[in-house]
Amino acid sequence: MKYIRELFFIVIFIGLLQMFMQRDMHSGAVPGLPNTINGQESVSLISRKPAIIYFWGSWCGICATIQGTISAILKDYSGVTVALRSGNDADVLGYLQNNKLDWQVINDHDGALAETFGVSAVPAVFIIASDGEISFVTLGYVTEIGLRLRLWWLALDF
Repeated sequence: MKYIRELFFIVIFIGLLQMFMQRDMHSGAVPGLPNTINGQESVSLISRKPAIIYFWGSWCGICATIQGTISAILKDYSGVTVALRSGNDADVLGYLQNNKLDWQVINDHDGALAETFGVSAVPAVFIIASDGEISFVTLGYVTEIGLRLRLWWLALDF
């Protein structure tokens, strides 16, 4: 019984910590998105619902550990990624090429888009529902099954 109580408090603590960390993150309709560095219109990349917007940094160790997860999700769902303060377009494209990532990416070299979304740390994933509203936000490490479950839930479109 003691272990169950401790586990309960740990889960509550982690939940409260997540809520605190996400308190300033944007909710509601997705703010305007600029085109990707390849010139593709970002809005079209999230027009098929559900979709994701993934904020990452080339300098972020946790982001590097979930690259495979994000790549797998982007094969099955639409979305766009946002490179936060990761250099100029050539730097970002070089990073994608070196890591064999086939992502559509917006270069947020000055952090202005991240500020609009309320992103103060990466990785951050915004999950968009069919009505164009942000339904879920995750901050930090995320599992593929966790993302897939949220996307599946939104695909049910009650």
